[in-house]
Amino acid sequence: MSSPRLALVAAALAGLGAAGLSWWRSYDVGPVQRGARLAVERGCLACHGPAGRLADPDGARGVGTVPSFEHEDLTAYARNESEIREWILDGKPRRLRDAQDGEPEPVLRMPAWRGRLSPDEVEHLVAYVMAVSDFDPAPEAVASGRDTAARLGCFACHGPQGRGDTPNPGSLKGHIPSWSGRDFRELARDEGEIREWIRDGSPRRLRDNPVAMFFLRRQAIRMPAYGDRVSEEEVRQITAYIGWLRGGGISPAP
Repeated sequence: MSSPRLALVAAALAGLGAAGLSWWRSYDVGPVQRGARLAVERGCLACHGPAGRLADPDGARGVGTVPSFEHEDLTAYARNESEIREWILDGKPRRLRDAQDGEPEPVLRMPAWRGRLSPDEVEHLVAYVMAVSDFDPAPEAVASGRDTAARLGCFACHGPQGRGDTPNPGSLKGHIPSWSGRDFRELARDEGEIREWIRDGSPRRLRDNPVAMFFLRRQAIRMPAYGDRVSEEEVRQITAYIGWLRGGGISPAP
């Protein structure tokens, strides 16, 4: 085979390899992170503000209001998950469309995305909005874990409610796996390993693995070791909250 042909084959294989790696890395990215990306790509945050946390204007002149995705704001506009979906698809839920009193439509109003978004994209946006707004608060039994995680800054990296897959250059998957994601168990097999992540910044199982250590050292964002800055009760609370997110609890430490 001639050199140009070899080079072409090598380039094709390299392209396939890169495409395969990209697919593998994105496969486990959850709906909340996919929704966050869509919110940026589709211009949602141009009106709703960075991370959906800025509302402007206040509507005093009849221009129209743009709610933030803060819990109090969002729940004043949407009563449930279905209404969030209606806001995205139709620009307003049927409940409000049917209650219109003849007032002129405001200049600034929510666009209807029906026909412009795929069903999956709609569900990803709904998941993102619900997570970033804490639309459905955690049950009382695990609410303390959610509050502890927020107080310790966990959601800054792990995303809203711990459901994000924040990009992390240099890491094996290219992102920080969400606590509710499919690949979380690859990093934390049981309660004991979650405790090690929190206290030591990584579990011994991964530190003893040369390949895992290569990526742990190489990744840009590293898990901080909280050591004695957290109590055993706080670790227990966070573990219980993660178990609730995952829908089936976490395996106890052996």
